[in-house]
Amino acid sequence: MKILLAEDDPMIGASVEQALRRENYAVDWVRDGLEAELALDSGAYALLLLDLGLPRQDGLALLRKQRQKNNMIPVLIATARDAVEDRVAGLNLGA
Repeated sequence: MKILLAEDDPMIGASVEQALRRENYAVDWVRDGLEAELALDSGAYALLLLDLGLPRQDGLALLRKQRQKNNMIPVLIATARDAVEDRVAGLNLGA
């Protein structure tokens, strides 16, 4: 299974990537929303593990664009944001 990890924090990203690889997942780690968009547009991923607070393009904006392109990739949001509005927006976009 190939996973796209979109996370800008180096410590979190490295830890998650390492843990996923230990479980034999193929992982591409990108550090901002535009990199994530390019990766999603050019590669086949089984899952997007998405941080909302990405530089250059917010995670919710990235997810919205992917859904508008009819990309129905499964998305797990992992973020420090805890506002109800963010959770509802992510769920409404199909995360």
